[in-house]
Amino acid sequence: MKILLKFIILGFLSSLLFPPFFILPIGLIIFPFLFFLLIDKEFQNKNKSFHFISGLSYGISMNFVVLIWIKEPFLIDQTTRNFYFVSYLLIFYCSIYYGLSFFILSFIKNNFSKLILIPILFVIIEILREHLGYGFPWITFASINSGNSFILNLIYYFGTYGLSYFTLVIFLFPAAIILFYKKDIKRIFLKIYLSVSLLIILFCIVLIYFRLENGNNLEKKLVDVSLAQLNFSLIDKINNNELNIKYEQIMEIINQNNSDLLVFAENDYPYLISNLKELDFITSRLNKDQSIVIGGTKKDNLKFYNTFFLIEKNTIQDFDKIILVPFGEFLPFRIFLNFFDKIVGNNDFSPGNKTRLIKTSNNLKMIPIICYEIIFFNNLLNKYNNNSDILINITNDSWFGDFSGPYQHFYLSRMRATEFNKTLIRVSGNGISAVINNKGKVLDYIPLNKKGIKRFKIPIYLNSLPNLKNYHSLIFILLFILFIFAIVFNKKNNN
Repeated sequence: MKILLKFIILGFLSSLLFPPFFILPIGLIIFPFLFFLLIDKEFQNKNKSFHFISGLSYGISMNFVVLIWIKEPFLIDQTTRNFYFVSYLLIFYCSIYYGLSFFILSFIKNNFSKLILIPILFVIIEILREHLGYGFPWITFASINSGNSFILNLIYYFGTYGLSYFTLVIFLFPAAIILFYKKDIKRIFLKIYLSVSLLIILFCIVLIYFRLENGNNLEKKLVDVSLAQLNFSLIDKINNNELNIKYEQIMEIINQNNSDLLVFAENDYPYLISNLKELDFITSRLNKDQSIVIGGTKKDNLKFYNTFFLIEKNTIQDFDKIILVPFGEFLPFRIFLNFFDKIVGNNDFSPGNKTRLIKTSNNLKMIPIICYEIIFFNNLLNKYNNNSDILINITNDSWFGDFSGPYQHFYLSRMRATEFNKTLIRVSGNGISAVINNKGKVLDYIPLNKKGIKRFKIPIYLNSLPNLKNYHSLIFILLFILFIFAIVFNKKNNN
């Protein structure tokens, strides 16, 4: 029990690395302690199932704090409050992967091999969790850097998985130093490991400096943008009087605003839209070069879509959300789980199939991203939109409560702006709405649970800024080579 308690404590402390806490220095204590606990003789003599349970305990302790907001959608309606415990299944699911990683490590007897394998296996966890089932790439160790404008810029070079890996390697650096001074360890490989790690750290510092200094003098134009955060509650969605009030407020904002681009949040348009021509009355109020982005629900051939609308003087374009939220926008196994209807509704949304690119009449190329699509970093850029000007993320984070959920979603969005090297306009129904430049700097924002309109000029670079997205997959080659090396080294050098 003492060993399990230690893993539970380490899991809890690991959760404090993630947003909104960002207590990064403790990572240099947590992971060396975790490493030496994994190579402890008493622990290694335990059976394989105990190793799995230890990893599961670590994962549950960490994920319970990180995902504590996951119960919030159940608490919105009285009829679902008693079922909030179902949300903990996601926490358990995400934690199983850590159990599997500890199980794999139990076959590794060589300490140096374990030192190499821990960050590799933790990144493999992230890869599997993104691609298996419906996918859930919410919890990555890269995200613990999303509050630091300096370190975050490494994601531009290495991508999300690469930043996760190098973060974990740095956290384990003190463990390698301690291991080096143990008399019963062959030091030659540790010397190489420590030397390479130091070179990587220095190289990363140079890369960050070059990234922050480069591109400041590029030719650009300024676009006049307004962000409208209405801050209506979810309960208001079923109140007709409140819907009418919301509609009137939207129209008042449109009538009084003359920005080049006015952006509302996901599902801000209060009425069901069956035909794009129903929005023609808005186009008549706009100036020639004025554009409005607003989210709404569209019905087409008995199917419902969560839709991003771009409304201009003579045209209306739409993009339907592709990556839907299970148990939020559609209900798997509805016949057995109909008590979710109060959250999901009686009808499932359908995924869209359009190219993720919309151009305005003045040739501003935007990538439309709806709600938590922003966390699926491998599904957003393609050959059609890679050279677009900006990312626009409309969302509604009022499902996530007031504690950590909305902040985590905000910081995950900040990662995408930096990773893709594009300015991001983010508008949430209740916050946090913001404009974030291509280097992760928050230019301005509207706080959580505040109503307001922010207007400012954002930079659009005339020559499309390059991104390195196509090279981020090189991390898989590195992980594969290191994984094979660690396995071979373990076989030849068992402790």
